[in-house]
Amino acid sequence: MASLSAIHIFPVKSCHYVQVEECKVHHLGLENDRRFMLIDERTGRFISQRKYSSMILLRPVIDLDKETLSLTSDRQAPLVLPLHPDTSALQKRSAQLWKNTLTVFDLGDEAAAWLSEFFQLHRDHDIQNSHNPDDPVKDNDSLVKARLVYAEDPKKGVYQNPAHVKLPGVHSPFTDWSPISFGCEASLDAMNTDLVNQGISQGAKIPLIRFRNNISISGTTPWEEENWLVVKIGEVTFYVIRPIARCTVPGVDQDTGIKDSWGGPTPYLVKHRQFAEKPNEGRFCVDVVPLTSGTIHVGDKVQVLERIPTEYQQQPVKADQPNVPARR
Repeated sequence: MASLSAIHIFPVKSCHYVQVEECKVHHLGLENDRRFMLIDERTGRFISQRKYSSMILLRPVIDLDKETLSLTSDRQAPLVLPLHPDTSALQKRSAQLWKNTLTVFDLGDEAAAWLSEFFQLHRDHDIQNSHNPDDPVKDNDSLVKARLVYAEDPKKGVYQNPAHVKLPGVHSPFTDWSPISFGCEASLDAMNTDLVNQGISQGAKIPLIRFRNNISISGTTPWEEENWLVVKIGEVTFYVIRPIARCTVPGVDQDTGIKDSWGGPTPYLVKHRQFAEKPNEGRFCVDVVPLTSGTIHVGDKVQVLERIPTEYQQQPVKADQPNVPARR
């Protein structure tokens, strides 16, 4: 029987995760997930672990009783911020998240100074663990000047990031596309078996958190989630959109920020888990939109209410050769 095995939220996009036993789900995805993001002060474009692997060393800590979010690292004193800032006192900014231009709120100069110090202290780490072949961190790169921004509840009319054209009122926080992602342990096990047996991973197996999914599910068969359509977990019903195209981030340890010496799983996925409609993209986990609100708990039963009809199901096609890692 399929069940919810783990819940992870990522309070600050591209930074470390927080594991929880239960979580509210609503029109902006999981409570407190990716509501904060780092942007380049000069361009407004989001800053990502795709380039700066040190971001995983920035560990957000949430205190629900005090309603605070603390930014912590091993080389700095914590910076304590409100978990739900009073935006009336904050400056609005435009932020660029992929092709979307979003109206966000800036958390101020103190947070910006803390982040600039963080990147300066971890510069050597980023140079040594640069894993994006299109945009590597180099010795002569200028220092990162980051601002911390916040996504206000869309119901207040400022932040707007619709999750699906046919689901009005549901928005994505600072996620790449959909508000929520599922990952299934059986599919991970199947991939890890291949990575080891084919000599790709030098004997290593990677954990599911490498894919930064929100919801982990046990008790399925490998890859069946790619044909799910409607799923209920606890009090919440979800609509499954599509398998997720992977970049190079799964090749970085999500606790240390150190890249795999063997290159990570994305080239394997490009070869074995690409689909005809989007060739040269290796896919793993699935994008999901909530259809209802409620609370989910670790241990909840996962009920597949609808599957994609057989005649419309897509099967992965093997690539002729392992291409360069896909980009979203």
